[in-house]
Amino acid sequence: MIFVTRPSPEGEKLAQLFNQANLPAQHLPFFKISQGNELLNLQEQFNNLVPNDIVIIVSPQVTHVINAHFSNLILPTNIRYYAIGKKSAQLFSQFTTAKINYPEKENSEGLLAKLQQESVQNHTILILCGNSGRQLLAQTLTNRKAKVKSIACYDRKPINYPSNIFSRNTENQIIIITSLEHLIQLELYSNLKHKMQVNLVVTSQRIFAKAKQLKWQKILLVNSANNQNLFEAITINHAITI
Repeated sequence: MIFVTRPSPEGEKLAQLFNQANLPAQHLPFFKISQGNELLNLQEQFNNLVPNDIVIIVSPQVTHVINAHFSNLILPTNIRYYAIGKKSAQLFSQFTTAKINYPEKENSEGLLAKLQQESVQNHTILILCGNSGRQLLAQTLTNRKAKVKSIACYDRKPINYPSNIFSRNTENQIIIITSLEHLIQLELYSNLKHKMQVNLVVTSQRIFAKAKQLKWQKILLVNSANNQNLFEAITINHAITI
């Protein structure tokens, strides 16, 4: 069984891809997404930007929550837009005609590498994120003398499951983890035996390193949280041995 822990609606879509390919998959989201407490100030934050400031969209959830609660957003076109990945860029493009850039390696490290080519010093950078995410982005860009503001557009609340949710057929399990927060949540349901047998799929070097630290033994690193990339990597490596 493939367990997809990422939130709705991307989680359901990825599970559907696997099921259509006759690979049994279940959407088991670790967090429920709701409106963030800073979302209603978003228009004011955009109004304060000046030319060549930067906006970073960290996930598709940013667009989903804006559409649900704040769809009349007006965005400037004379600033620089970046997204963690292709899907986040495509979704957010409904709000602006400006180009939204994204890295080939669709994670925080990939975006930071792309931003190395950009002048950020003394520019305001808005990071549109969840209530506890993307600290690497904020810290690294602050170190480069940017004026970084993390805007909690959405709120993540843990979803509780029975402690034995992953206890069956562990030898044939694949669990997809797309953030450090998801990995930490997985610890609530895992023991050493589980970590020895389960195939863990992660989407950044940071998550990979943390999983190794937490004693996970079989880890596949996919350098993107894009659903299609995850689907292709897992179908190619269906018998994962790392």
